[in-house]
Amino acid sequence: MGASHRRKIILDTDPAVGIPGTDADDPLALMLALQDPRLELLGVTTIFGNCPPALGARCAAAVLRAAGREDVPVAIGMGTRMNGELPQPLKDAYAGARGRPGRVQLPEIVNPRTILSAVDFIIETVSAHPGEVTIVAIGAQTNLALALEKAPRLRKDIGAVVFMGGGLGLEQRYGKGNITPLAECNIWFDPQAADIVFRSGVELTMVSLDVTNPTTGLMLRESAIRAVDPKSALLAPIFREVCMTYLDAPMFDWGDGCVLYDPLAVAVAADPGVASFQDLSVSVNLEPGPGLGQTVMRPGGKANMRVCVGVDGEKVVGDIVKTILAA
Repeated sequence: MGASHRRKIILDTDPAVGIPGTDADDPLALMLALQDPRLELLGVTTIFGNCPPALGARCAAAVLRAAGREDVPVAIGMGTRMNGELPQPLKDAYAGARGRPGRVQLPEIVNPRTILSAVDFIIETVSAHPGEVTIVAIGAQTNLALALEKAPRLRKDIGAVVFMGGGLGLEQRYGKGNITPLAECNIWFDPQAADIVFRSGVELTMVSLDVTNPTTGLMLRESAIRAVDPKSALLAPIFREVCMTYLDAPMFDWGDGCVLYDPLAVAVAADPGVASFQDLSVSVNLEPGPGLGQTVMRPGGKANMRVCVGVDGEKVVGDIVKTILAA
């Protein structure tokens, strides 16, 4: 595939590298975005979530350094919801281990592009390539929503958005919520932002808890992680370190390994053929209370996104690991 045919993406993410109590899938998604020959990574924007966004930018820089790709710009994004609040579970987490570097030495951010905020980076990059850029949003959607509000023309200029978030209950056991009984954390972290994105008219693809769970086989098993030889590939040492950190303190007790939520969104951006989809009408519950942040199917409503409804998780996980650890 020639360079001109590679899909241009911005990865909007909350990566934590070597920080106990954080998920492994964001840095793995970044490694996949760097290594998949079908993708051209134009930049990384960070958002609050696994860790604060300035720390997340240093974690992203650690992955870029390991990959020999320090040319990729990193822009620091929003540290709170659009309303200026940080959800209480994150306030508590950031006061502890998730608010500071862990067991992997992180570079200081020196890339001059980091002086540009994530919101402005998204606006500038999309405007430079109208219709060509896919935003792969694998955290809270605050950066993207603020960019759409600040530059309304982005509604026409963004090529597409592929996001990991939400759950529609299509999969009975896992497909509803992971931070509350009804809400998935990326959407719950900023429901107002997700609502703006969902109503934007941009081409949207949803990768939700309905497919990112052990039932579909989208699980990087502990045995596979421990079998990785750190000398086998450029990214093998940091790949193994990120996964081992997760195994020491799993965020979700969903099985013997790491569910690859966010890497699936990157894989779908590279090749939608890895999954099956349905066009659906989906909204976000903004009512304060137990339903806040729930993603809701509206039967009979005008479809506003393609929803990933099926995936051969074991095959996808194998392909993701093979791509990241290519010699």
